[in-house]
Formats: sequence, C-alpha cells, structure tokens
Amino acid sequence: MISRNANWNEGTEKIIKRNLMIGNLQYAAEVALKCGRTAEALLIAEQGDEQLYQSIKQQYFAMQKDPFIKTVLQSIIEGNYSSLVLE
Repeated sequence: MISRNANWNEGTEKIIKRNLMIGNLQYAAEVALKCGRTAEALLIAEQGDEQLYQSIKQQYFAMQKDPFIKTVLQSIIEGNYSSLVLE
C-alpha cells in the first residue's frame, strides 16, 4: 500500500508529520507501521475510522513472525479465546 510518491530521503518523521498535517491518516499510519513504529501507527489509525484501525491492526499481525504475538496476543485482542485452549 505504501507506494505513493513519498520522498524517503526526507525521513520518516517528516513524511508522517506532513501526512498528519494534511489529514491523510491512512498513509501516515501505514508509513509508521512500515518503519516499525507500531504504537504510533495504531494511535494514528485510532483517530481515523474503524476500518482504518482494523486495517492497520490486521497489517501488524500479518507482519509478525513471533509465534506468541501471532497466536496468543492476536487471539486475545480478537476475543478468540477458544484458540488458546490446549487439547
């Protein structure tokens, strides 16, 4: 999704700040997430609509390689406790 004409040479913070200033929360959140600024990405997305927040959250979990985050944390966040029950 992040393929718009961002000048990555200007730095992540400037890209995020510029997009926040013009109200482009989606792009600001995507850039933050891509650059490993997860908390910022989720906080920015939360200021948008529910669809933006869910999209950023879904992208975050899709990027994860840590099994604890992918199974335990994601299950708790999504309220899917049955997947945590051991057989």
